[in-house]
Amino acid sequence: MRRTWRASEDPLETARRETAEETGLDLGQGAPRLLLTHYLHPGPRWPLGKIGFIFDGGWLTSEQLHRFRLDPAEHDMWATHDLDQWRRLMGEVPFARLNAIEQARRGQGPNYLVTGP
Repeated sequence: MRRTWRASEDPLETARRETAEETGLDLGQGAPRLLLTHYLHPGPRWPLGKIGFIFDGGWLTSEQLHRFRLDPAEHDMWATHDLDQWRRLMGEVPFARLNAIEQARRGQGPNYLVTGP
């Protein structure tokens, strides 16, 4: 089973490290807002429940977007769209998470979301 956290890290430290590893971006050391706590029930692909924490990384500049460097072992593309376009492109459950994040970003949160079988 792949794990993304390290025993010595708290969730924010893990988010910063994973962001740097997966995109090449260092989003700083400030105290970002927690937007969403997401619990995923166990399912066919993982035997245990998972908890995810989504933090507000702020608005990315054009220069930061041009510096994106994805790890090809984990991702093969990235995109930016408005919320309505994401609604059309995503499945119902993944979009529910994105929508909860956006609501919190606009001041209606933080939120708590439970998904899974």
